[in-house]
Amino acid sequence: MTEQQERPNDIEAMERALNKANTEAQKHREQRNSYRGLATRLAAERALSEAGMSNAKAAKYLDYSKVSVTETGELEGLTEQLEALKEDLPELFGETKKVSGGADAANKREARPTKTSAETLAERLLN
Repeated sequence: MTEQQERPNDIEAMERALNKANTEAQKHREQRNSYRGLATRLAAERALSEAGMSNAKAAKYLDYSKVSVTETGELEGLTEQLEALKEDLPELFGETKKVSGGADAANKREARPTKTSAETLAERLLN
């Protein structure tokens, strides 16, 4: 076989390898972008919580496609949306409202363990 006859096979093999590499690279880019979107959403939700947003479901008013995470971990594009949201829907921010007439876990008394009758008698005898 001459050198010219071998070259088409090499080119075809290189094309197949290149196509395979491109397919794998595309798969990894899609996977990276899905993780980046999740990381952006989680970071934005944490920032909203720190800003005093009382209703986590109100985060649906944000356009996450306009929010990105920088190399330093800062969120770009969230501050502007957050300010606009505070202006338009101020009731979503601030203190949480009490429900059921003030029934809140912070208002409950500490639960005391119930003593058995033997423990009560032993306490009376020792005191």
